[in-house]
Amino acid sequence: MNLHTALKPFVQDYTTIANMNITGVQFHSGKIQQGDVFVAISGTKEDGHHYIQRAIKAGASAVVGEYKITDLPVPYYRVSNTRRALAALVGHLYDFPSQRHVMIGITGTNGKTTTAHMLKHILEFAGVTCTLLGTVFQEINGQELISTQTTPDSLQLNKWLNQSDDQVVIMEVSSHGIDQERVAFIEYDYAVFTNLSHDHLDYHHTLEDYFGTKARLFTQLKPNGESIISSHNDWGIRLIDLLTTKNISVHTFGKSVNDNVQLTNIESEFPLTFQLRQRGTHYKQVLPIPGIYNAWNAVAAWLTASRMGIEPEVIQKALRTFAGVPGRFEIFKHPSGAEFIVDYAHTPDGFHQFLRTIHSRTNNRVIHIFGFRGNGDPTKRKEMIRISVENNDMIVLTLDDLKGANKKEMLMEMRSLVSNYGNNKCLIIEDRTEAIEYIWKKAKKGDVVIITGKGRECYEQEFAIPSKSDIETIEYLLKSIAPDDSI
Repeated sequence: MNLHTALKPFVQDYTTIANMNITGVQFHSGKIQQGDVFVAISGTKEDGHHYIQRAIKAGASAVVGEYKITDLPVPYYRVSNTRRALAALVGHLYDFPSQRHVMIGITGTNGKTTTAHMLKHILEFAGVTCTLLGTVFQEINGQELISTQTTPDSLQLNKWLNQSDDQVVIMEVSSHGIDQERVAFIEYDYAVFTNLSHDHLDYHHTLEDYFGTKARLFTQLKPNGESIISSHNDWGIRLIDLLTTKNISVHTFGKSVNDNVQLTNIESEFPLTFQLRQRGTHYKQVLPIPGIYNAWNAVAAWLTASRMGIEPEVIQKALRTFAGVPGRFEIFKHPSGAEFIVDYAHTPDGFHQFLRTIHSRTNNRVIHIFGFRGNGDPTKRKEMIRISVENNDMIVLTLDDLKGANKKEMLMEMRSLVSNYGNNKCLIIEDRTEAIEYIWKKAKKGDVVIITGKGRECYEQEFAIPSKSDIETIEYLLKSIAPDDSI
């Protein structure tokens, strides 16, 4: 594709017409190869426009940016949104690879990861090959890669889609990924909405903006694409109404007889057993993982797989063998007879659902370890502490990744929250691994210790124990430290 032609829909002005084919695109000046087009992105920490000269010296054949610049030795194209222009260029470079796959995008505050893994399990059980691009890991052509973002940048995403030989691509799509144009020009056969609740208001500022951003995913459906929407929450109902007015195909799951798949009854949580109805037929489903919220994740995956042509009996058999997601309700046995449970729950609604499951399986002492992320939504912190204090016997507050935040200010905020809402149940231990170690040494038989917020996600900074995640911290403690009984 000719660069000038590819940029034509975005260009505000340019210095010289670049009659060249796109052979490479890059937004990191340090990764430029001879002949690449450099796209200058204004990020939250760095401004790519400051690295234009470096990119040209490295061999950039043309530059795309948002500022008025006239004195470059290579063609310069000014556009209003370089993130969107980048997505278009890499789409052209790889011949828009989303068109070559059955694409499934899953969005929502909670449940994206588990729904994605359930759907992958069902499809592979049915003999369909799947690429998975998600929070816990990426898997392409049967090879596992490590995740750093829920939604990768548009350059990496299109590279992966181009590399994939799998029939289906299942993607978790975050609101940040949508807003930052990381999925621009990706078209989906199925778009799934799980739910929406309080999260990321540090970025979106209002729930209305957060919802509006999520809803944009459903404008990127292929001509015969379908939306799969939860009708059992107000935001899902709003999305259904919005899409219906735009004549977008909508299929729903929820509690109503009018839903395409209706969750009719939850019989038990251990094992998770529930009834659902589809096309007038009732099915009993057993899952080997706990949590009522996972019944909803399963129903979302069920409906999506069904729309793809998988028979209900195959879906039913597949879900019976679903072993869960690493870092989601992952249980470790403590030498004393206590349980340590690691989970990703990191929002008020996530806390509520997770703690409900915890208390449905134990009447013993529950100790909760969690922390606040430096760049996380500060408006949800008070509610998270309130929910934890109401539902647990002891809380240990600690730090999550600082993400550039001032540590002293974070600790001051934590002390203030504990003073106002802690109800004498809270202890602050700054180092996350030391917080886990402290409770490890004190845990008694029957105790349930829950560590939330990260799952199997890697730490971004060093802590006292030489581990890279909450899971590795527990594995380290299992090998090295015996409990005492002083609390």
